[in-house]
Amino acid sequence: MFTDERISTALEAMIRGINPPPVPLSEIQRKIPRAQAAPRNASLYARVALGTAAAIAITVIALPSISPAFVQTIGDRYRAALQALGGIAPPPAPKTLVSALSPQAATLATAQSRVHFTIVPPAGLPKDAASAKIWTTPTGVYSKASHTWRMGSPAVTFFYQRAKGRSFPLIADRFDPQAGMPGKYMFEARDPRPDGRPVLVKHERFVWRNGNQVMEAIEGDGINASEIETIRAAMHGIALPRRELHAPDSGTNSKLYRIGKP
Repeated sequence: MFTDERISTALEAMIRGINPPPVPLSEIQRKIPRAQAAPRNASLYARVALGTAAAIAITVIALPSISPAFVQTIGDRYRAALQALGGIAPPPAPKTLVSALSPQAATLATAQSRVHFTIVPPAGLPKDAASAKIWTTPTGVYSKASHTWRMGSPAVTFFYQRAKGRSFPLIADRFDPQAGMPGKYMFEARDPRPDGRPVLVKHERFVWRNGNQVMEAIEGDGINASEIETIRAAMHGIALPRRELHAPDSGTNSKLYRIGKP
């Protein structure tokens, strides 16, 4: 059983042992005006998430001055750290595939016309949750049998604003029996320290099923575990069992979600 302290220690040791290409922080900082700095909670939607045993979320402020190479370097570092803990992650998705995972704004009706499952919209939301926005985004699918990435069918993101500048997304996708048991945690990669070492934040991941829809929520700055459980209960969703980092992976597919506003 991995305690928070053991996970933190293992990650720190692993990251210190990784020797990736140097991160051009000075060049990045030079190109990003301070006025464009994203609020802390923005990382809850400006990221790429791997829907694997223990998902990795790569936080990237959505600015053109952040290069795909920089994103790939960050992703490689966390992938290695996750695997050192006993987690499972597929190889990096091709940059062309990641770039093609473009979100499209939608209404509930248009979202339903684009996906291959019956959408059950969120219910039981926090009282201050407002300004619901919906978009659809293709998923990336990695086959463990063929060791290849491909474009998958779209998933739906429901995005909510809250008081005090908070926000949170809920992601609905088609149930995939080949995906195996979802992981209990994901790691979010926030801005690196001045020395270039990344800051990892662990979040609990909740997944439930309504018919052929699977919905996912991540506890964090914008929503807590109790509030997520209230949503699941109000939707009459069936909570799916989740795997610890070190548990064996029974799935044959892994999914990549790009969570970004259209």
